[in-house]
Amino acid sequence: MLTRLFSHSKPIAFAILSILFAVAFFIENFLSTTINFNVSFLIKKIGVLIVFLLILFLLNFIVKRNKIHKQHTYAVSSFALLIIAFPEVLRSSEFIISYFFLLLAFRRILSLKTNTNFKQKIFDSSVLLSISIILEPFHWLFLVVIYFGVIMYASQNYRHFIIPFVGLAVGFVIHLSYFLIFENKWINFYDYLPEFTGIDSFFDSFKYGNLLGLLLLILVWIIFQLPIIYNRAKLHVTESLSLVIFFMLISISVIIINSAPLSMDAIYLIWPLSILVGNYFQLKSTKKWTKEVFYLIFLSGIVFSALY
Repeated sequence: MLTRLFSHSKPIAFAILSILFAVAFFIENFLSTTINFNVSFLIKKIGVLIVFLLILFLLNFIVKRNKIHKQHTYAVSSFALLIIAFPEVLRSSEFIISYFFLLLAFRRILSLKTNTNFKQKIFDSSVLLSISIILEPFHWLFLVVIYFGVIMYASQNYRHFIIPFVGLAVGFVIHLSYFLIFENKWINFYDYLPEFTGIDSFFDSFKYGNLLGLLLLILVWIIFQLPIIYNRAKLHVTESLSLVIFFMLISISVIIINSAPLSMDAIYLIWPLSILVGNYFQLKSTKKWTKEVFYLIFLSGIVFSALY
């Protein structure tokens, strides 16, 4: 039944996903925890919910605009159902805003495939990344993704390799100017450098250890399907998929070396993994029952998270 619902991109599918996500967000932020409710808190949470919904629509826009997917909502539904199982992500604020700007930067790099306005797109991507870095220092690592995109699409001009640093510098100068003008103080640049703390144990928590195992199970299955996905995709799609996979590799690196708990960092893996799941689902060789099993796994993750 879920496979049939999400096998197209009609508004009803997006409406159901948006309502489901909004309900989960409301439960986690207003019912599951003790809060000091006030107007400021309500406005802040509504703003965060809007950012989450924008991420959903941005995911759909990216896969459709770059023709990574056909007309379906497999990726968006996979992302929504998986992320609901991680309530700490739903309760985040600055972190999710930072991740939203990271995705905007990634979208601009994907758009290099059109072979137009290289300099503008690379500059925009690096400025957006600088905003993301200000909120989450570990996003420095995603500068490698920008250069990977430049190598793939715009390596014919050496100036393209300089532009990312210019964009980052512009972003930080604007940030510094804001503090000097409105806060009348100098910022500490050490606050914007990541602190590498090494690999923590991901399985200390019974709940998130099992949820991580669930994500890894899906990831391993998709990895084995990648040869089929690549063989049946057109050239421009394989290029976009390569960028998505590289983005996921950097995301996994952030999860490993970041000091933040998995309960918060799970989105790094879930977002690119959802795109790959969508590609796997749209293969003619993928059986309907396989898709239904996947959706049952997604739902079981939500139930397990709610029980524990």
